Amino acid sequence: MNINRVLSIGLFGSLVLLLGFGLDACRQREEVQPVQVTVQLQYPSEFSEQAGEGIAVRMENTANGTVYEATSTGSGSAVFAAVLPGTYNISATISLDAAQAQRITGVFNKPVTLNAAQNDAMVNLGQTSFTLTLRGAPSGGLVIKEVYYTGSRTPSGGNYFSDQFVEIYNNSDEVIFLDGLYIADVWGVSGQINPSSQPTDFQNDPNNVYVNSVWQIPGSGQEHPLEPGKSIIIAQDGINHRTDPNGNPNSPVDLSNADWETYNERPDNRDIDSPTVPNLTRVYFTGGFDWLLTVFGPGVIIFRVDNFANLEQVTIPSSPSLQPRIKVPNSAVIDAFEALQNAESSSFKRIPVALDAGFTFATGTYTSESVRRKTATTVGDRRVLQDFNNSTQDFQLLSTPTPRRFD
Repeated sequence: MNINRVLSIGLFGSLVLLLGFGLDACRQREEVQPVQVTVQLQYPSEFSEQAGEGIAVRMENTANGTVYEATSTGSGSAVFAAVLPGTYNISATISLDAAQAQRITGVFNKPVTLNAAQNDAMVNLGQTSFTLTLRGAPSGGLVIKEVYYTGSRTPSGGNYFSDQFVEIYNNSDEVIFLDGLYIADVWGVSGQINPSSQPTDFQNDPNNVYVNSVWQIPGSGQEHPLEPGKSIIIAQDGINHRTDPNGNPNSPVDLSNADWETYNERPDNRDIDSPTVPNLTRVYFTGGFDWLLTVFGPGVIIFRVDNFANLEQVTIPSSPSLQPRIKVPNSAVIDAFEALQNAESSSFKRIPVALDAGFTFATGTYTSESVRRKTATTVGDRRVLQDFNNSTQDFQLLSTPTPRRFD
């Protein structure tokens, strides 16, 4: 045999072996190793106690949806033994009964759910520990039961949003008078709507909500009672949207029997004033001819204050030419709801975690989809709706709205 040929074969074999070893080494280097992650929980400094055991902590990978769950120990720390590096939304929650709330907070003597969240947290070899502060306030009895914001398509394929509504429900076992109640939509875009979209300027303020337009239920104090387990509908336009000439035959709702509508009186009469539905009082308005909830996903709050005029009007730092927004303290908020554009929009959250630790979303715009609060239990014939102060957990997506219904 030719000695040169033997040498060539030998050299070629050695090269293949070396390449094989090299590829194996590369593969080993490319394998991502899990890390141990510690989430330290704490309560606000004004609480009587610091965070301890029993706090549920959740980490969700924003890229693939992988979820890790743990519960805090007596030191208030939750340890995740093996988490793959990546970007995560971290949330923590604990529900306290009245006695626990009194002992831990030293402030509240009613049941309360405390929440904390950190979105888009980077986990890697150099970053394996996080600290979250849980906040919250007792429920006020009234909750936002359903928000239909996506709008519908017209027969010609156009966009129709005048059929939006918000439903408010008495989740308590007592009559609640609605006189003086405020409802408002929250400032800020819902996600990466366009390349220049940025999160709200006020995202770093955990103690206040900044709202656009504000409406109020009129009354002297006891004119508008709401029985336990009953609700009211606040319509953008209180008409039968399926049959009215100004409506949309494809709309999923008839709102001609709504309790209130948000009629925006203007010199050009652009908004429709339904003769069958009474009007809310327009307190502060920053919109166009209608009270339009963004179809990409709105934030909505209901609240009470003694004197609205005393609320601060704040200039938007990134848009100083726009009307100021109204600064509502968390302590005034009775309930909050938040929807964003999609699952990847957590960095655009607008409502403080103490009021709403999560968010929900629809599959798109003008889909006729709605979001409704889940039922926790029933007491006799009265539904008690779930209220963890977390729109991710509390709400479910529906293919069509269900005003005054649960079917």
